[in-house]
Amino acid sequence: MMSTDLITSERLREYAESEAAGPPDDSRRPPFGQDEFARRLERIRGQMELDGIDVLVATAPETMCWLHGFSCRWQRIASSTTLPPCSFTVLHAASGRMFMIDTFFHEELARLTSCCDDFRGIPLTGLNHEPTLDEITAFLVAQLRDEGWLDGTVGLERWSCVPNPACGGAIEAALTTAGHRIADATLTTRAVRRLKSPAEIAVIERAQQACDAGLREVQAQLAPGMTELEAWETYVRGVVAAGGEPAAIHETVAVGRPETFLHAFSSRRRIEAGDYLHVDTCASVHHYHARATRVFSLGEPAPELRRLVEITAGAYDVVVETARIGMPLAELHRALLDYFRSQGLPDELFFAGGYELGLAFPPDWVGEFIWSIHDTDDERPIDAGHVTVFESVAYAANVDTLVFDESGARFLSSVPREILLVSA
Repeated sequence: MMSTDLITSERLREYAESEAAGPPDDSRRPPFGQDEFARRLERIRGQMELDGIDVLVATAPETMCWLHGFSCRWQRIASSTTLPPCSFTVLHAASGRMFMIDTFFHEELARLTSCCDDFRGIPLTGLNHEPTLDEITAFLVAQLRDEGWLDGTVGLERWSCVPNPACGGAIEAALTTAGHRIADATLTTRAVRRLKSPAEIAVIERAQQACDAGLREVQAQLAPGMTELEAWETYVRGVVAAGGEPAAIHETVAVGRPETFLHAFSSRRRIEAGDYLHVDTCASVHHYHARATRVFSLGEPAPELRRLVEITAGAYDVVVETARIGMPLAELHRALLDYFRSQGLPDELFFAGGYELGLAFPPDWVGEFIWSIHDTDDERPIDAGHVTVFESVAYAANVDTLVFDESGARFLSSVPREILLVSA
């Protein structure tokens, strides 16, 4: 065997170049074909025209992934001030021309994950040079100028956490100085992502199967003495074994009062005989998310807790029996309110509703569309293709992924909604 000391620098360079030129890693590509992305492009162009946006400069990771598949785990959201966010997707509404801007260090990643074939690397960037904010803004403006897109309105996603406020302000100032009118395109991009295609729903269903597998793994392995973090680890192992991936927010295992602990991180608190806990979970496939939350009890639970969980489970039947495409949400809300009140609960003890669910990157999975049964004046229609979380809460919580389609409403999780008992 040749000593590594005898390998020349030329040979090392040739090795690195040959590795980079190897076949693409298809496992990183999204499960969508060119036809799906072409339909998305036409939808967003139509929405841009309706909203008076001539050029979209997308920065939200979800928007870029939805448009052409680009996936990156480091968005520079809260990084050093010497590492400003530098990923953009630029789309011209009239022509449909689209290109991506990023550091050359991400050129291969873009080639592996994205179907956008026009990658424009910021000059001089790579492994040994990160772009400054001035370099980023100057390059962005120069690309728009070279395309002849200096007249008109540029849409920016002001509600995205990428870029951060300092960088977002600098980008807006540079575009304004160059003569652009600036508009907030947040709702433009989110509107076209709200209703999911059949291909997207199929991926969400895969995520739900993984989520359910994680819950079943917890039920099989949970035992007194295990910590919350160890139970969380058990959940994640079950998800990965079933083909799922980590969610955009930490999934949590929480012992005790849900209102106090469901937004807490799993801790090293030990789970003891007699405890009840919520396993509040989410799993993803290709960044598409599905949710399920269930109540577990180590031994026989208090009858009051069992009854509260039964009430939350009964709300699911109300949704399936009531919801129809085109119906104002207010009708569903009133039916659910009537149900919970019929169980003898005061309004302050229960909640049902949720938020849009689907494509998401850290640090959040909560989508734009929010609904609550306490809003009895919500006249927005129930649309086919809408995917949402359904949270049914009466102190205890049952959570599922809810899909509205032409048949009405259907829930994706197959895990029973009663208390899941574990031997103590």
